Amino acid sequence: MNKQKPKILVVEDDKRQSDLLIELINDTDLYDPMPAYNGKEAFSCLKENRRGFDFLSNKIACILLDWQMPEMNGEQFLTQLRGQETKIPFKRFIPVIILSAYSDKERWQLATNPLLGMASSYFVKPFDEASLINVLYRIVYQKEAEILREMLGE
Repeated sequence: MNKQKPKILVVEDDKRQSDLLIELINDTDLYDPMPAYNGKEAFSCLKENRRGFDFLSNKIACILLDWQMPEMNGEQFLTQLRGQETKIPFKRFIPVIILSAYSDKERWQLATNPLLGMASSYFVKPFDEASLINVLYRIVYQKEAEILREMLGE
């Protein structure tokens, strides 16, 4: 039986950075990473991977989201994503890991805000690759997205 690997959506506008993240995730041989180069492309990928007319959980297990992007930045993407998810009762939110060049408290608070962002983790670039892979594993395979989100908000 050929079980599909969990899909990871990498939303990063910088092609080189995106390629490095895709390669890092591929090297684990645990996931199927998919690139999106802005928020609009990311929503197209989410739409292509929805299940049960979007009433069931999405085939995408986790999103790695760059915070600073043209067209639709990470904050706008996350606010819109959570707005869509809250419209469907009992729908599980897709876990999001923020990747940002900024370490300021204001952006971090937006990412962890329970009304707007609800990110499970926040990494400042450059980040430790092993730590990112560890958090990704904890979210996707150990189902610890909510635990990590609570820890991040403290």
